[in-house]
Amino acid sequence: MEAAAVPLWSSRRAREAVAYLGIAGLALSSAAIVAGAQRDPGVLVPAAKLRYPGWLHGPLSGLPLDLSPTGVAWLLVAMCAGYALVLASADAMPARIGIGAIVGLHLLYLLAPPLLSSDVFGYIDTARLGTLHGIDPYSAKSTRVPPDAVHLYRRWSSDLPSPYGPLFTLLSYVLVPLGIAGALWGFKVLAAAGSLATVWIVWRCAAALGRDPLRAALFVGLNPLVLLFAVGGAHNDFLALTAVGAAVYLLIAGRERLSGAALVAASALKLPLGLPLLFAAARPQARRRELLTGALVAFAVVAVAALVAFGTHASGFLGEVREQQRYVAIYSVPNQVGKLFGLGGVTAGIRVLAGAGLLATLALTLRRTWRGGDWIAAAGWATFALLVTTAWLLPWYVAWLLPLAALSGDRRLRIAALALTAYVVVTRVTLWT
Repeated sequence: MEAAAVPLWSSRRAREAVAYLGIAGLALSSAAIVAGAQRDPGVLVPAAKLRYPGWLHGPLSGLPLDLSPTGVAWLLVAMCAGYALVLASADAMPARIGIGAIVGLHLLYLLAPPLLSSDVFGYIDTARLGTLHGIDPYSAKSTRVPPDAVHLYRRWSSDLPSPYGPLFTLLSYVLVPLGIAGALWGFKVLAAAGSLATVWIVWRCAAALGRDPLRAALFVGLNPLVLLFAVGGAHNDFLALTAVGAAVYLLIAGRERLSGAALVAASALKLPLGLPLLFAAARPQARRRELLTGALVAFAVVAVAALVAFGTHASGFLGEVREQQRYVAIYSVPNQVGKLFGLGGVTAGIRVLAGAGLLATLALTLRRTWRGGDWIAAAGWATFALLVTTAWLLPWYVAWLLPLAALSGDRRLRIAALALTAYVVVTRVTLWT
């Protein structure tokens, strides 16, 4: 008898070929972006607007490729196409290939100059203010900031008070003795290492929850916004996300006190990333006393360290985080909604509606968690609501959502995370073309 025909997509070999095609697309488009940044900073390295010394180029300098903003836009689209192909065929990919792709692409973006942002020089500036110039990073805005060579690489004036938590500020002090160049590459290493640590924790959590660990790791580790913006730009978000991932793993393992401490550490690095603490405490099966004990002990330790280091200004970052919500990113959802309705952008009314939507989402998701729902999914939906309603949405903020979406049992949340990724990419492509 003649064997029945097998549909092409049901063939594991065909899906594996598609996965390899997706990885190749991600790798080639990423290599072109990094090569373009090494040759001519243009739109890719805003820190090089005034000066582009060799240490800022990175170790891959001399690669022969010039890129226009339009070229960068379409390479980002190519990265997204590769990412989509990998996710669609992840079940057929050998684990070693997937892990190798994640590590290899992280290494490539680690070796690139700081891409599409000069925020990393803001981190360095803040650390140098506190250690070399004797100025509290949480001082009032009116504080006079002395000249420093790092200002050549910033795109705005020094931020006072700093919007970052005291734990991150103290960590940044450690890199000051390396100088400006050494601190830059130190932050690049921290960003790449933090991202890889988060991916590894996501793998471990997914396996513990009985979910496909490779698919979860690929979902986070190959996301184009993570690679190009978060790792490429040396952003500090993955330091906090590593703490959030560790907290999830510790809760799965029944280590409530350590989990509470990890979530407080996340908020002391970057305040919004402490949001999952609310949902961890709201679980009906939670040993709340242990969780809150760990959180309170960690809070006390951080508070004492902050008071010793920064004195009465230690809480200054809270006001600055609130102040940042008055800023407007051109591609934030509220701003685009305002433009869609002919209002020119975000308005006071849109801000009120967005805030009400965020509060309603928080209330509903906490209620669902309290009644026994998936707390990881609930924390993910709350994070999604935060990103969609803020007027200050930056591309790398999407990374806040990805680990929670990858680990949740809610397929709709993963679709929402991919939709938000697509939205940010489309608005960026529109901006550059």
